Amino acid sequence: MDKTFSLLPTVLQPKTYVSFAGVEILIACVFILLIGFLVNNIIGNRLVSAGEHLLSKIPIVRTVYHGVKHLTKGIVGDKKIFREVVLLEFPIKGLKFIGFVTGEDTLGTGQDKRRVLKIFVPTTPNPTSGFFCYAPEDEVEKMDITVDEAFKLIISAGYANLDTA
Repeated sequence: MDKTFSLLPTVLQPKTYVSFAGVEILIACVFILLIGFLVNNIIGNRLVSAGEHLLSKIPIVRTVYHGVKHLTKGIVGDKKIFREVVLLEFPIKGLKFIGFVTGEDTLGTGQDKRRVLKIFVPTTPNPTSGFFCYAPEDEVEKMDITVDEAFKLIISAGYANLDTA
């Protein structure tokens, strides 16, 4: 933060007027809170809506933006998209990944129809990126942990202890 503010002219640098350590962090926090306040009011909502409308006009960006937006809402929002936590052998036998069941489906035709689970396998440390796959229900192992505990494990790269959740 110190170096960021040093890019400003001396007359606009916080240290010119206040000389305590950490003033830059305090100003950054106030700035972030102010932006949050502005975005949560009517004017901010209109700006965000206009920005989303603009993004929805760009073909590839539209697809990526809306996908990430839905995923983020499903992870942290009220409408949870992840039903349960499973272990999935992926990408090779013997190597298991934590995955989240997002739904069920039927694949195949005629007598070859199989019930499969839709599974999202997040990556560490950013769980909004990952892999989506279909897996036969009998080939996944259900875990006896909550979605929140699984996210804690993934984000910490396995360092977090489940018993201290």
